[in-house]
Amino acid sequence: MRKICLYMIFLTLFVVMLAACNSQIESTSSEEQPSTIDNNSKLNVKGVSNVDIVNSHGNIEGLEKMTQFYDNAQNRVPSELRIVHYTIEGDPIVEDISYDGGTLQVTHDSTRDKFGSGEITTYHCGKLIEEMNPTNTTYIAVDCNDEYYGLQELLQINYNMSQQDLFEFELKYGLNEENEISTSTVDVNIATDVKQEVYKKLVYANYLGEKEFKSSCNNDDSITYNLLVKINGGQREFQWSDCDTSLDGIKFTNIANYIIEQSAIKENVQLTDTVLGYVLKIKDDELLIGEDLTMLDYEWVKDEIEHMNFEHFVYEFTVLEGVDTKEFIPGDKIVATIEGSIIGSKPGRAKVKEINKINLY
Repeated sequence: MRKICLYMIFLTLFVVMLAACNSQIESTSSEEQPSTIDNNSKLNVKGVSNVDIVNSHGNIEGLEKMTQFYDNAQNRVPSELRIVHYTIEGDPIVEDISYDGGTLQVTHDSTRDKFGSGEITTYHCGKLIEEMNPTNTTYIAVDCNDEYYGLQELLQINYNMSQQDLFEFELKYGLNEENEISTSTVDVNIATDVKQEVYKKLVYANYLGEKEFKSSCNNDDSITYNLLVKINGGQREFQWSDCDTSLDGIKFTNIANYIIEQSAIKENVQLTDTVLGYVLKIKDDELLIGEDLTMLDYEWVKDEIEHMNFEHFVYEFTVLEGVDTKEFIPGDKIVATIEGSIIGSKPGRAKVKEINKINLY
């Protein structure tokens, strides 16, 4: 009887230890798995599965997943991301990005591109950079093997309002949409920098894409919105309410609140002019700056600077005067506040009030 009891005790302890080991193995295995970006909201692309972001000629769906992936990389959280870029002919190019907590692996698949190389290439990079400019934001992998300058652009978001022939908006809001803010009327003073920010927010919300607002709200006191956006020769109209908790609803409510807050400022003073860009050339006490360039743009432009016609480029170029040039070298990224305003263009000229370097990484 005593032997049986001892046997039962030993068997019980063995089962408990085995369960603990299995639990530890499962936990360890789970920790090693890379974080996927919101599996429940994958985008539908014909012939391609598990798509997180779709870039269709600058109209980008799923930008919040790029931000999440970047944040994960900054915090050394292993993650995976799939981006589909559409060619002009409508063929998908697939880019798979994997971060293991230390380095990036990028796989570029152009086998579905009828006019491309039809190859699958993989390269490894050291770090992911988010380069933010006044009119664009770019995600760039740096320290890459087998890439020009060791850089690879993964995704760029362009939101330069000045490149549009026309950009105006009209917002109606309230219980019965009794309030109205319109940039087309003289009694509403919306500063240029505010309009630029509204345009940026609309681009981030992919306002040209299909929207999925929740039309039904069980609340008679909900505020409703109607936003009419006029862009060049076309227009888009959006209707939703503040109780809409869909992703599109939240984005557009934030846009509406920003417009309302800015329109309430009676004296909407234009911000001090600034110049942000890369040092292209140094002469005496002057710096030639290429504005809104990315680090990849700089590498290309710097080799053409002696032969380039500034009028042929979409970029702005500005000569900054009154600079202690000993502190700078070509390739430095700077931000400068200026006295007065920029005179002329291609290149413009401005007197520097304050100037600082920007460290990207």
